[in-house]
Amino acid sequence: MLPCPKGCEDALAEEVRNLDIEVAGVRPTAVHARGTLQEGYRLCLWSRVASRVLLPLVELDADDDTALYDALRGVAWWEHFDAQQTFAIGSSQAPKSSFPSHYWVQRAKDAIVDSFRDHAGTRPSIDKRDPAIRFHLHIGEAHHELALDFSGEGLHRRGYRRAGGKAPLKENLAAAILYLAGWPQAARQGLTLMDPTCGSGTFLIEAALMATNCAPGLLRERFGFENWLRHDAAAFATERDAALTARRAECSGRIFGCDASEKALSYVRDNLAAAGVEQHVSLAVKELSAVEKPAEGGILVCNPPYGHRLGDEGTLFLFYQSLGDTLKRAFDGWTAYVFAAHGGNLKHLGLRPTRRHVLYNGSIECRLVEIPVRGVAGGDPAKAPGWRKPSEKAQMFANRIKKNKKKWGRWAKRSGIECYRIYDADIPEYNVAVDRYQTKAVVHIFQKERDAGDDRAKQRVQDVLMTLPEALGIDTDDLIVKVRRKHDEGDQYARISQQDAEMIVSEGDLRFVVNLEDRIDTGLFLDHRAVRAYAAEHCKGKRMLNLFAYTCSVSVAAAVGGAKQTTSVDLSNTYLDWGKKNFQANGLDPAKHRFIRDDATRWMARDRNSYDWIFINPPTFSRSKMSKGDFNIHKDHGGLIESAMSSLDKKGELLFTTHARAFELDESITTRFQVETVTKKFVPPDFTRYPFQAFRLRKRGQAAFQKG
Repeated sequence: MLPCPKGCEDALAEEVRNLDIEVAGVRPTAVHARGTLQEGYRLCLWSRVASRVLLPLVELDADDDTALYDALRGVAWWEHFDAQQTFAIGSSQAPKSSFPSHYWVQRAKDAIVDSFRDHAGTRPSIDKRDPAIRFHLHIGEAHHELALDFSGEGLHRRGYRRAGGKAPLKENLAAAILYLAGWPQAARQGLTLMDPTCGSGTFLIEAALMATNCAPGLLRERFGFENWLRHDAAAFATERDAALTARRAECSGRIFGCDASEKALSYVRDNLAAAGVEQHVSLAVKELSAVEKPAEGGILVCNPPYGHRLGDEGTLFLFYQSLGDTLKRAFDGWTAYVFAAHGGNLKHLGLRPTRRHVLYNGSIECRLVEIPVRGVAGGDPAKAPGWRKPSEKAQMFANRIKKNKKKWGRWAKRSGIECYRIYDADIPEYNVAVDRYQTKAVVHIFQKERDAGDDRAKQRVQDVLMTLPEALGIDTDDLIVKVRRKHDEGDQYARISQQDAEMIVSEGDLRFVVNLEDRIDTGLFLDHRAVRAYAAEHCKGKRMLNLFAYTCSVSVAAAVGGAKQTTSVDLSNTYLDWGKKNFQANGLDPAKHRFIRDDATRWMARDRNSYDWIFINPPTFSRSKMSKGDFNIHKDHGGLIESAMSSLDKKGELLFTTHARAFELDESITTRFQVETVTKKFVPPDFTRYPFQAFRLRKRGQAAFQKG
């Protein structure tokens, strides 16, 4: 039994036949092969598309778990492994099967253990992480199968991935795509393959392994059958020696890869070296728009990325436009194979596919389209001007950007500020925000759910991205795009890229580390600029507490202003470490301040220290394993403030801010404490729409708040 990604069954079946092994049947997500034990070893070494090789040991009909248990307990398992070895059982289930898989797996384990105990009075142990031998239970509607996991760890894990994190495309799915693109035949003819956005290099490495006739199993350190008592080491050695002999030192085809990120290509080089094919692949740092064809004809493969600049699906259509433009401009005479997770964006290529294949990347339905590029631009760059143009209304947006650039640029220079908001949805049709960070700009696109399929909304996004670089006087590469929409709370802190592109920006006398590309938020809330200035001015000699501290920028401001001590509480070690870097950027020793990783609400309830100034900027909603329950600011802020006020010195002050919409302070808070609404005081002038509400609180009996 050879499981495989859905849609790859025919490619796998053809691969099995080419290995001179009989195909006994094909079903969704699997191919049945019939052959000798030695041919099973051949499959483990040579199959590029199979996810695993499973050797059926027991087939049975069972209507309940008792029947399953009885059938498996009667098997002589000691003939397959001994009681001193550990084992584990994985599982799969037919779509219409109603049996509880987790419980059935447990019953299967019990049956094997009890079979050993009946036979010799000893039993093997379970090891889910690294067992000596694995089995696989397939639970059908009535007919079930327990197999030896003959290959062991998934065959897509070739063993060459040394760097770059998890690959977005599994190696066996990439190999299937290359089969469908006809690369093995093209390579034998000496043709060329290119991936213009190679990312982690999966296509390039798999293509090189094919072109050098390298069995992917040669790169693996171990297989599941090695601890099986019926393993034939001599037969496996024969197959492995044959595979080593078949591997060619020369690559029959030419392979090229490009990516806009030098860091990504450094990972690719490490992976190529681990696979032993680095000499067969040429790499270049290039933006997609600058890619040229390396030969007159060839195969282009592309798995469109989500992209750190493009953000997500809201702007992904722009990538497809750019890819289509590049194909028209530079790849006449080539055939492109584009693997798209978002099929609706394929129309933005502006090219007509001749074939489509439905493949699944995990549970995601995808499309692989074949596009012959013939006579579109005649191969003449002179016939390939800019394919896309902004709409007539875009000039209105550009004019506003230029006007704001002058206004806020002069203001920022006078204030010593390097990062500020330059546009805040001034024109309703262009519902975006633009923030300036030194010579770079971040554009936040506020996407509504209905915008995803709205061509007019896409045109407006295109207008913004095409006009902004010129209007701001920056390079296109210095424009970072982030799509913001209704999502599960907390996603603004999620990592969306791995660029690690940190820079230090100035805000008056303060310095902060920001990262414009790796997360939705940059590490610095620009709208809290006045809060930081207030903390620097009012915290001299005081004990300061910052709850939900994020990257501790307000704590830094208080420390720079002479705070006696700052305490920063946040659930994330990542952000607390970021906060320590912010302290160091300002010449402050983090060791002299407190950084506490904990749920702010829970920690506040048990803290017994006293503070002179407390700042709280909680999320609208939060869910964490470290918290007892979900935090919802609308219903939970009262208890949080009550707890914090109990730790406030009798002459102290608490500043509470929230970005939650339609927020109203609990009546019990306004009754018990002095409260002043200070939103206008703390929202900086470059934010035309009030992004948050702010409240100052003191204990009753203290002097009233002074105006201004």
